[in-house]
Amino acid sequence: MMIALSSVAAALEGPRTMRRHPASLLVWGAFYWAALMLLWVLLYVAFGEEVRRDLAQTHFTADPKEVLDLVKHLGGAMALLILLAAAICAVLAGAILRSVLHPEQSRAAYLRLGADEVRLFVVALITWLAALFVTAIPSGLLTLLTATVAGAGASGLAGWIAFIGGLAVIGLSMWVGVRLSLLSPQTFAEGRINLREAWVLTHGHFWGLLGMFVLNLFMAVVLTPIVFWMFGGLLTGAIALIGGGSKLFVLLGLLANLLIAPLAFTVQTVILTAGPARAYRQLHPDI
Repeated sequence: MMIALSSVAAALEGPRTMRRHPASLLVWGAFYWAALMLLWVLLYVAFGEEVRRDLAQTHFTADPKEVLDLVKHLGGAMALLILLAAAICAVLAGAILRSVLHPEQSRAAYLRLGADEVRLFVVALITWLAALFVTAIPSGLLTLLTATVAGAGASGLAGWIAFIGGLAVIGLSMWVGVRLSLLSPQTFAEGRINLREAWVLTHGHFWGLLGMFVLNLFMAVVLTPIVFWMFGGLLTGAIALIGGGSKLFVLLGLLANLLIAPLAFTVQTVILTAGPARAYRQLHPDI
């Protein structure tokens, strides 16, 4: 008998986690803020003034040649920053997964730096590679094909190719994304990376997991920014009441945004990470 999966219960695990561990949420936000500052410093040091100017003037498209040229231009510094970003995500994801799967291990706000985080780092790289091959590259090839057909004078056909091809890329991305969605919690819980088992684990639960992700994305992309915009507006109003001149108002406003943005990203990460962890627990009631 197949175990039932509750999309709503899984999707609401993020808010539940933040309600259960508010202090940990603040620590995670502080960790992400510190990591972000470190990345900015490394970005400034690793990239020269010319490269930073080129990045600021670059208009990104889905053209694979443009992406490859940019990576070639940036060299090893960009690869280092990508690896550091993956490492930061792995540590933060490890803390969130630990709070859901092993809530008793609460020391240091669930933050660790060990074998679990190393495996999650590898999982992050696998996920990015999967996104590259099922989303980025197909999108780039579709763009090239559409432009070629349109350039040959068949604009109507190019429109149909873009529409049907776009739906195919979206469908493929959703399918692969859902089938691999439990790889992180499975890797964390079992202490090993097994792509095949993670793929098989989602068999028969595609629509339930997709429903969970739709709710998670709605909370992360729509609700979370609204809440933080409201909070930022109240904070800005309080700063205005304090007074002190326009310069102080601008300075305090920038400081408030500097603190709010990392916390907002952390909240979104909790929502998108805790949901799959709860879904994994539903499929493994013995945990």
